[in-house]
Amino acid sequence: MSISNTMTTPTASIDNIIVFDDFFEQSEFDDIISKSEYVPWKYCEVVSESEGSPTERFMTWNIYEEGTVHFDPMQLMDVVDEQCRKQIQNKKPKAIVHDMKRLRFNGTMQGKGYTMWPHADIHEQQETVWTIVVYLKGDGGTTFYKEKNGDLLTTVDFKPNRAVMFPSMYWHRADSPRDNYFRTSMGIVYMID
Repeated sequence: MSISNTMTTPTASIDNIIVFDDFFEQSEFDDIISKSEYVPWKYCEVVSESEGSPTERFMTWNIYEEGTVHFDPMQLMDVVDEQCRKQIQNKKPKAIVHDMKRLRFNGTMQGKGYTMWPHADIHEQQETVWTIVVYLKGDGGTTFYKEKNGDLLTTVDFKPNRAVMFPSMYWHRADSPRDNYFRTSMGIVYMID
């Protein structure tokens, strides 16, 4: 018997890309937008996992990363966690939602040198890890690919207070803003059975 050490990349399914409009109650969303004006952004430059290893430049601020960061002076984590759990249960009633693994603000910019490239949030074939992206301000949606360096699967258009949830191992990219210089979103990760 021979055992292969090669791992196959799972092909993404459009059925696992779930869109929510009006993700937060309007008053909660307005509060998050107001607080987002005071985010102490951190500028990042990272080498992309995409073919050719281009450089990505973006802004971020981690509020929570399991076992590493827990800094929530704006007191957003409980509100976000409660709403995420409620929305997940609405779309996936049989889901068992475990702990939040990550919560952060993300900012992408318009212009040459600020292109975001396809990436996966995790590389293990863990089907229980899901990402939620909540669009806050700006424009430019999220594009999904069938697999690494694969064909286009679908694009979810940006709309304030829209969220898209998908398995974290799916290859995707934040589309650069077209009409605005800066696009903001929240990225949240959960374990969901």
